[in-house]
Amino acid sequence: MSYRNYPSREGGRHHTDPTSSRFNTKSKYHQRGRGTNRPVPNRRPTAGDDLDGITVSIGRNLTTGGIDSQGSSIRGRIVSRSHAPQQIHPSRMNDRDHNQPRWWRISIPQAGAIGKERVMSTLKVNCLRQFQPYHYFIDRDTNTGVFFVNSQQDADMLKRANRKIEVQNLGTLNIMVSQTSSPVPLLDEDLRRHFRDYICNRRFNAQTFQLNLSNLVDDEELSALGIYPQLNKQAFVRDVVDIINKNLHMTRQLDLGSNNISNLYEFRNLQLNNLEQLSLASNQLRAFEELVHLKQLTHLTHLFLKDNPLTSSNNKRSVSRNDLISTIQQKLPQLKRVDDIDLPTKIGFGVDNAIIHLPKTAPHCVPQEMQTFLAKFIDEYYRLFDTRGRSELHACYHDSCMFSLCIAPTESSIVPTKSYKYGPLIYDSRNLKKIFDDNKRAILLRHGKTDVLDFLRIKFPLTKHDGKSFHVDVFSTANNRAIFTVNGLYREIDQGINGPVRSFQRTFTCSQTSSGVLIVADHIMIINATDSQVLNMTRPTPPASSSTEPSSSSSRTMESQNGPGLSIEMQTQMIQKFSQQSGMNIEYSKLCLAENDWNYEKAAQKFQECQKMNLIPPEAFTKP
Repeated sequence: MSYRNYPSREGGRHHTDPTSSRFNTKSKYHQRGRGTNRPVPNRRPTAGDDLDGITVSIGRNLTTGGIDSQGSSIRGRIVSRSHAPQQIHPSRMNDRDHNQPRWWRISIPQAGAIGKERVMSTLKVNCLRQFQPYHYFIDRDTNTGVFFVNSQQDADMLKRANRKIEVQNLGTLNIMVSQTSSPVPLLDEDLRRHFRDYICNRRFNAQTFQLNLSNLVDDEELSALGIYPQLNKQAFVRDVVDIINKNLHMTRQLDLGSNNISNLYEFRNLQLNNLEQLSLASNQLRAFEELVHLKQLTHLTHLFLKDNPLTSSNNKRSVSRNDLISTIQQKLPQLKRVDDIDLPTKIGFGVDNAIIHLPKTAPHCVPQEMQTFLAKFIDEYYRLFDTRGRSELHACYHDSCMFSLCIAPTESSIVPTKSYKYGPLIYDSRNLKKIFDDNKRAILLRHGKTDVLDFLRIKFPLTKHDGKSFHVDVFSTANNRAIFTVNGLYREIDQGINGPVRSFQRTFTCSQTSSGVLIVADHIMIINATDSQVLNMTRPTPPASSSTEPSSSSSRTMESQNGPGLSIEMQTQMIQKFSQQSGMNIEYSKLCLAENDWNYEKAAQKFQECQKMNLIPPEAFTKP
């Protein structure tokens, strides 16, 4: 089309790139897009990356900027046009972009309906002077025609033409002008088709499956089509990636060199399952984190990164070659070669998965040879521990033994627990999440048999453990020592048989000595039991009297257990009635009534509360 080939006002070929080659003094591609040597910020693109400014109506002012095409005065300030480096002062930050080429976005809302070619030909015919349009496209969402100019004279001319150029039978053109930092490259359906055909037919080698997209910005054939690629703009990269995924998915070698690419975020959607070699040389990549966006290219083995700031010797981080290779290999472990460097083979362990057989899950771990010993040890120890005074525990501990107590908080418990208070025992808790003072931690760790037994006899409450709740695991049996844990429940019976129920985990370290097996370390962690654990807790049975007639204290204890003034017959009737109404079996009905002092209404209310909270175990409703 004729309007695409008009010579520029300066007499040279233009690109949508805001800084053309005539403004560069060093690298033709490395500094593209920047008026100075300031680095290109490397950041993840946001939704506003491709919005170059708000399009405004041009019916407000006579000119589009603060300067005319011949002068350099902006709002009363004189701006030097020298290209020599200048120091930037904080108070003059707005002056630093004055040497950069200026761009204007021309928007024609009705262009999509009128016709892309017809609009441009009408403008060419009716404008007083020829102008150079850049990257003319139809916006997909608004159907607006958009192109760019980098001459203020052209922008002013088009602004003055607003609503003055008539299209036959379609009214006048509404031409809107706004200043922008650089053109935003987008591909409408027309340009997209031309661009797709060009890279598929002219840039792709079907014999070697090589796609060469290097230095697209200086491609004269694309410029002749009105396409000015910018792979440092996310919107354009999205179009390129989409075209490659749909039409060139068989690519094995891809060259994206010399395209001023500063980040790889949009390349995370590149789906090339056969890609083996990728060149990103001579771009503006500054951070190794960008390489993460290529991790989906699982067959990529060779990557070119030379002539990027991240591999430059002037890099502020001054990483060594080995560190550079290690960093790249961490981001892309599938690589075998970077530039001309062969990456070292990653160290791994050869494992034959076929011969690995994981053991079956077991409810506990107790070696066969220790089962008899542990059963006897645990039974004897807790028999002595549950006696009043605990004087016989003296024979169980080593002279240099250690003991610690930890009370875990219940606020963050994932299951509902009883809100029993711990009393004075809480002050002896050596919970390392609560105690930060080193001196206090040392004091609460008790050393020696005398200190340990004094604490267990005097400060630790009188208990009755439920042997049916015990769960034992053995950790180690090396060097004549055994380390094992006992998990279970106990009830504090200082204030009677209705005392609080605790859940505990106790870790023992026992050693074989000449006097037998002795405890050298004892650590107990306790927490309030859950409602279901309390419900299942076996009530302690008071010791039988040697006399044929029960003592008065024994009578009171039995009365509390069997219900005040309740005969066995009345108790049985109450259990059967409670079982019928609750649906629980006889055993659990009896347990519920006993827990609530044989108060039928209280037991019924407790049953309803536990049922709502789903705390009653399924076996409670199993009847023989």
